[in-house]
Amino acid sequence: MDISKEDIKCARKLSGEMNTDQERSMFEVNLLLDDGLRDRFQDYKLLWECYPKPDLPLRKERSGKRIREAITAKPSGKRVFLQTKMKVILAAAAVVLIGFSLYLFSMGDASRYTNHIIAQQGERKQITLPDGSSIMINSGSELKFPEVFSKNSREVWLEGEAYFHISKDVDRPFHVNTDGLTVQVLGTKFNVNTKGRTKTVSLESGKVQVTLKDSGDKIQLSPNEELQLNTETGEVIKRNFDVSKTTAWKDNILLLDNMPLGDALIPINQFYGVEFVISDDLVASKKISAAFEDQDLEQFIQTLEFIADVKITPVSPKKFSIAPSNEN
Repeated sequence: MDISKEDIKCARKLSGEMNTDQERSMFEVNLLLDDGLRDRFQDYKLLWECYPKPDLPLRKERSGKRIREAITAKPSGKRVFLQTKMKVILAAAAVVLIGFSLYLFSMGDASRYTNHIIAQQGERKQITLPDGSSIMINSGSELKFPEVFSKNSREVWLEGEAYFHISKDVDRPFHVNTDGLTVQVLGTKFNVNTKGRTKTVSLESGKVQVTLKDSGDKIQLSPNEELQLNTETGEVIKRNFDVSKTTAWKDNILLLDNMPLGDALIPINQFYGVEFVISDDLVASKKISAAFEDQDLEQFIQTLEFIADVKITPVSPKKFSIAPSNEN
């Protein structure tokens, strides 16, 4: 049986999937003007009231079970005696509703995240979520979240790095979903960095629970603790960390703590949104400790040349070469 747009609208109305006042109002107007749509909606409504229904939107890990329950469950509460014609109508409606559930499942988790915020290379963005939580998104990172959070949970998707200050809501835990792990909190401050092969969750205050997606292991973090997951080896490290160093980026500070200059290129390139390259091994191995606060690119280059004793030459507007200084 083909599922029409009208079928999907009826199912969305009954399942509470119409998220905006405009969409709900338009549907009510169409019900008044379209006798066929009104009759169809009444058929679906009867089925919805008489049969247990899945809790939409569906989550991937439970959707198959819920669909099976929708097919096999017996009517509860009311005893309804159906004539043959009505049985046919309800059977057709059941096909549509189950088909709509499968349609939502096929869309996956991405369908829930209607808002996409991207911090371009070299910029940082601060946003406020519908629940009042604030998030600072680091350079080259992306955050996805729904227009309205559900009644039972608050979920976002992160690619890159972000600092979270989450409003407390004991009835709706907050979840940060990433490729490799999920962070669950009630109300707290923490940093999540998914760049590179090592994923890091660093907790400033409150408590969080980190779920590793591959193993399903759940790990609790307390303030000033962080978890590091190596996605290539599966190694997990839980340790203490320095909050001021890890979250310095959100205050527009580039902090390099006794790092080889070659390793420092990753945070440098992310912070300024350009590409620095090193071809000399001795230069790459030089250790550097510095805090660059509110420095633009030109100021940073001048400072780095002085403290690291190197020469920085532009290769293109967005690319720079770091070489040994000519001065001896």
